[in-house]
This record gives sequence, C-alpha cells and structure tokens, in this order.
Amino acid sequence: MTKSRFKPLKINNIITHGKDNAPNIDKYKSRLKSTDNLILPLEDELVLLEQLEEFDLGKFLLKNQGLNGFWTSYIISGYRQKRKLHTLERWLIRKAPTVKAIQERVAIVNDLLQKYLENQTTIASIPCGLMDDLLNLEYPVDLDMQLIGVDLDQKAINLAKENSVRSNLVNCTKFVKKDAWNLGVIDQYNMITSHGLNIYETNDTKVIALYKEFYNALKKDGILITSFLTPPPRLSESSTWENFDEKDLIRQDAIFDDILQAAWQKSYRTEEQMREHLESVGFSIIEVIYDSQKIFPTIIAKK
Repeated sequence: MTKSRFKPLKINNIITHGKDNAPNIDKYKSRLKSTDNLILPLEDELVLLEQLEEFDLGKFLLKNQGLNGFWTSYIISGYRQKRKLHTLERWLIRKAPTVKAIQERVAIVNDLLQKYLENQTTIASIPCGLMDDLLNLEYPVDLDMQLIGVDLDQKAINLAKENSVRSNLVNCTKFVKKDAWNLGVIDQYNMITSHGLNIYETNDTKVIALYKEFYNALKKDGILITSFLTPPPRLSESSTWENFDEKDLIRQDAIFDDILQAAWQKSYRTEEQMREHLESVGFSIIEVIYDSQKIFPTIIAKK
C-alpha cells in the first residue's frame, strides 16, 4: 500500500527581495536602447521590462537571469496557491513554451521516478532544490529507503527540510550542502535524479565532468535520470521544437533573450550531444523521452 505524503510549501514562505537585491532597471533600459535587432520593437520590450518589475518572480529573474530551487518549484505548482497572478506572470507560467516544457518534464520525471522506485534503497536528488521531485512521490507505508538531497544553496536545503517534515519523510531524508562537481561519493546511490545544472553550464567539458561524478556516485546498475534543453528554431535549422504558438515563442524570446539574457539561453544541447556526453563516461542510454513540444527531453541512463 502506498500513499502520497506531500504537502505543498505555503506561499507565505516565499523568498522575497530586499532593497539591496532590487534589479537595476536603468541598466536594462540602457542596454535595450543600445541594442540593434531586438526581437520586438523597443517600446514593447520596455513595457515588458517594467511589467517584470511588478511581481516577485519577475524581480528574481531580473536580478538572477535564472531560477533557483524555490522559483522552479513555484512555476511548476507553487503559483496555484496565489489568489491572483500578475498578467505577465500568468502568461509566463501558462503560455511561455519553455516554462510549459519544464512543467511537462517534471510530470514525466515524476512518473519515471515512481516507476524506478521499486528495489531502490538510496536515491539522490542533485541539486535537490526543494526536493519536490522525491518528496512528491508515493512511498510504501513501511518505507525502507534513504532520500539524499544535495545542493549548494543553503536556503533551498532549509526549505527542502521543511518539505520533508510536511511530507512525513524526515526520518528517511538526509541533506548535504555540497558542490555537485565535487561529491566525493563512490558507489553509494541506486538512483540519481538531476535537473537544472547542465542548462546553466555552457562548457561541455565541465558538463561531462559532472556526469562522471554522477557515474562514480552510482552503484553498479544504478540509474541516472536527467534532462536537457534542445536548441530553438532561431538557433538551429534542425531544431526539434514543435507544437508551440509562434506568438508566444516570440514574446518568450524577447523576455528571456533580449531582456533577461537568461543563463540557459546559451546551454542548449541535442540528443546526440547528450548521448555522446553520457556514454563517454561509461553510461548506457536506456531511453529518451520528449515532451509534447520537444523542448526539454528527459534521458534515462544506466551505469
């Protein structure tokens, strides 16, 4: 018998922005005004910039050009706890093609993790963020398993610990503050789930080093579940992207590329590259599963 133990993090635990963390809007405006070949007219992008400053998710993106563990959890499900969303925030969460792909990828990964749970004893989430990927699963009532959360962000670990308490899984969870590239772990995990590191790293050599670290940390026949962002149509004639709304993609590119210059915009990889990277450190590829837009595939590999 299994049951879901997960209770979502309350929205009042939101990571807010102090005055010292306010984004420099004037700097953004100056850069946009001096940039040629913007995706949308300058006036339209300046309006989008001002709107991003009107809600917390937008402020965080402006300040960091990416998402942390909390905000990743927020765009997946946490936003549902808010009674009212800013108009642009609602569009980002419900219409932006890449965000929709992230949400679908999470559902795919959850199904895979649930599938591979049987006979696993030690599972690691790296980076764990709020560890929704593991804490949101259904486990046997007499659970005999260790869930390991590894992250370099102490705030994320603290929130993940709160989640483990709410999920009644505190007795089988362990959290480690550590750099994923320096785990120092050999043959300890039956399964690793990892999402959100490779999309922020442009250097293929460093990404391969990360996969080698995962390979070393897994036991024989251990499973790695990870994912990657594929190149968009504007960067590749052989892009796999499909089933997206063209207007939504243009608006997304204006926000993520022109305005935010989001960190993940430079770290796209093809399935062929991912296979080559993983196989180069010893993994065998079991399966590659694409979301409906073929933007954010999930790959399952075995040691």
